[in-house]
Amino acid sequence: MKTILLVVTFFMVYMTSIGQDTLKKGPILQFLQTTIDYDTIERYSNGTRTFVFYNTGDEPLVIKKVKSGCSCTIPSYTKDTIYPGERGEIKASFNTRKPIPFNQVLKVTSNSSAGKKVEIRIRGVVIDPKKVWGIERKL
Repeated sequence: MKTILLVVTFFMVYMTSIGQDTLKKGPILQFLQTTIDYDTIERYSNGTRTFVFYNTGDEPLVIKKVKSGCSCTIPSYTKDTIYPGERGEIKASFNTRKPIPFNQVLKVTSNSSAGKKVEIRIRGVVIDPKKVWGIERKL
């Protein structure tokens, strides 16, 4: 009877230790928003916007790189390790020199267990305040 009780006890301890290993989530990259809409923005104005993210996992998160689809958008990001519960930022600076509509994707590569690559997006229209509907104003 004692041996059966001993075997059951060891089995329970073993199963408990296995269960704890499977509960680990790893680092998880969670953005507050994945799209920032500028709506309309004036030509030559500040085109920098900030994406805020958190590490909602249980291991440290590292952003490996943030890549833009073109040279009109320049990303900068938190290069430090983001520990569980901490936040980081990715800044996207869009060049507002040309009055055009834009829809740019930034690809974020990290060690997140939820997915190694995440896409975030900025969009809007750069307008020239000197022109109304494409016709230059007469002053």
